[in-house]
Amino acid sequence: MRRLSSFTCVIPCCVLAVCAGAAVIFFGERVCAMNHNLAWAWNDGASGPATPDVQFYSTAAPEFLFGADAAEIVIQARAIRRCVGLTWTVARSSFVEPFRNGRGEPSPNGTFVLRIPTAGLHPGFYDVRVRVDTGMGKPLEGICAFGYRAADMPIVDSRPANFRAFWEKGVASLKELRLEPQEGEHKIFTHAEISEYNLKSACLPGEFDPEGRVAEKVESFKVSFNGPGGKRVYGWVAKPEGAGPFPVMLVLPGGGANARPRPLDQARHGFLAMDIQIHGQDVDLEKYAVPPGYYDNCTFDPIEDFYFYNVYLRSVQAVNYLLSRPDADPKQVVLVGGSQGGRLGITTAALDSRVTAVVAAIPANSNCPYSDWAKECNGEWARTPDDGWRRVPPREQKRSNGMDRAGPPVLPDTAENRCMPYYDAMNFAQDVKCPVYMNMGMIDGVSTPPGVYSIYKRLGTADKTLVPLPGMGHDWSAEFDRRAYRWLAKLRAAKR
Repeated sequence: MRRLSSFTCVIPCCVLAVCAGAAVIFFGERVCAMNHNLAWAWNDGASGPATPDVQFYSTAAPEFLFGADAAEIVIQARAIRRCVGLTWTVARSSFVEPFRNGRGEPSPNGTFVLRIPTAGLHPGFYDVRVRVDTGMGKPLEGICAFGYRAADMPIVDSRPANFRAFWEKGVASLKELRLEPQEGEHKIFTHAEISEYNLKSACLPGEFDPEGRVAEKVESFKVSFNGPGGKRVYGWVAKPEGAGPFPVMLVLPGGGANARPRPLDQARHGFLAMDIQIHGQDVDLEKYAVPPGYYDNCTFDPIEDFYFYNVYLRSVQAVNYLLSRPDADPKQVVLVGGSQGGRLGITTAALDSRVTAVVAAIPANSNCPYSDWAKECNGEWARTPDDGWRRVPPREQKRSNGMDRAGPPVLPDTAENRCMPYYDAMNFAQDVKCPVYMNMGMIDGVSTPPGVYSIYKRLGTADKTLVPLPGMGHDWSAEFDRRAYRWLAKLRAAKR
């Protein structure tokens, strides 16, 4: 048993996000691809650590990804107020301690140019923090991030030799379960009712993609079926009116134990969609208890007793249920999700070859060796003799900027480090053979760029697209979803 694991970033961002740097940013969860699947009202706020007082752009590399031909990283910064000067620091992604600093070159129009030499930079991702002097005492602060030779970023090869056999055994165990599905009351929603539901109960704009609308009316109901771990899996199903068959879309939830919304907007796009509660809890409770072992008190030995073992298998069981339906098109099985849902999209596609496409937004919990290494170098946490973690008092903290290591981090042999490679999303990526469309928040402190990029780099499909989101944290993008829907439409057209 452990008090705190390297998977602490499964904490839902409605609670806490440890952003790259010393600051701890609290903000409301507003994430997920095609499934901004939160069962509360829409709001238009932005997730941290967005810094509206200081905006960044780069004419040299608009996506903030620089190649080997760049002699320096050139970034422009503009403050929203009158300013006197700007200073900057740069640190490795997720690291607190900077290794370089400088002053921005001022322009008469209030813009500053940051020039960061690439000499001495290791391939990977970096955080840039600025302080803008307004002449009023308290400076404005901002953060941006960039990648340098990202394709060459070293990644620990932590996938165990028996990884595939371990998970094949788990998936095979699902055959011993009878689905025994139970459906609740069926309800019809009109186009106007879907838009109203989105605003009030699904944390979505009324309609953000009118060009993608396929159905004017959808049918929705609650469902449950037997799952692993002795628990039933609960979900909402929504589909266009009619017998189908319809393309299948499994909506996988972000972190936390929360109510789930009906996937009405996904059904309006023409999909037989299901949004599931992956903890074996119902989808519309007034209060939710955090399951033991999900955030802390984790069990790492035996490996199959780690909490996410059954979570991963429940996601596969949801595919089994959807494909048992006569109105499902087995040739079109799409997984979508953000944060934890993006992670589950990758792991489920790796475990189930029937999946034909994945849209994974800001997938979390990948490249755990890097995040553990950063955590130790930041000095705020230290390992204990019983293979746990303890918070280090500020006066005892010793920080490292990590620039003394050019290769991947090396972690000690602990029960946690023997277990986590079986659950690290990047170790599933090579088994994903279907097309993948994903994004990466460049200043995301939850699903960090080193984690997201490790998935993209290791995907086992050549049909893969990564959309960098400069200036965005752990957040949702309407335009990314619109483009993802168009991408899925092209995949369907290519199969006809």
